[in-house]
Amino acid sequence: MKSEKIVMATKIKQYMLNAYYWLMFVIVTLVFFIILPLFIFISIAFLKRKLDSALRRGIVVYGWILVTIVPFFAPVEVDSRAEKLPFPAIIVANHSSAVDPFLFGTLLIDAGFIATWPFKIPVYGMLMRLAGYVSANDGWEKVCRKSVSVLESGASLIIWPEGHRSRDGRLGRFRNGAFTLAVKTGFPILPVCIIGSGEFLPPGRRLMVPNRIKLVLLDPLYPDVRANQEEEIIKLRKKAKAVIQKALEESTKPMAIIPVMNSLEEVKNVNSCRKCF
Repeated sequence: MKSEKIVMATKIKQYMLNAYYWLMFVIVTLVFFIILPLFIFISIAFLKRKLDSALRRGIVVYGWILVTIVPFFAPVEVDSRAEKLPFPAIIVANHSSAVDPFLFGTLLIDAGFIATWPFKIPVYGMLMRLAGYVSANDGWEKVCRKSVSVLESGASLIIWPEGHRSRDGRLGRFRNGAFTLAVKTGFPILPVCIIGSGEFLPPGRRLMVPNRIKLVLLDPLYPDVRANQEEEIIKLRKKAKAVIQKALEESTKPMAIIPVMNSLEEVKNVNSCRKCF
């Protein structure tokens, strides 16, 4: 009976945390859209930025607010393991959750995305196009042309080399797009390992589970533009996947702050472990 009450209390706490977060998410989003025109006006009129750059920076601030002022139940940690971070860069990261794009707000850098499904969302998709974000459905030539334009404007470009979210948390096959772009343009690859977001909100789940989330910034990879292009693309792809995989393997310890137990059996297991201490 006591164990059942623990499960019920944990579930209630989870629902309350989710209700709080979504309420704050709606409030922050509404405020963002209200002040966005003023932010863009100041950026263009006084800071001499172009519309796409001003809008990207506004979206970055929006993401930063969501992951710091309205945290995902725990602060998002940034672990930079690189001696020097080159910007602009082509940022490649593993992808396990719908919250992953927001996490890059913690870096506070001018950056665009190559994505697919967000362009289908009314209003949001329009903002993405105005911000210079690149739709992966536009065809390679158009994607390449837009990507080069973003990079040459001084903004970084964030790409999910797996092409979609991982369903089981394991690293999937990396595609060549980001690495082809690096070899053709000479811009460096910055591998980023996202840890914990898959447990926080994995694909198919509606309720968020309190969990620590970390962004690990790894050593940049510089393409050799004089080498054989096909060989260099494969080399960069394999190296980027290897360093991200290594960072994932190094984070094997559970990172959850508040354990959410979904069954009576899990509660019994926890109680039996406590008796051992």
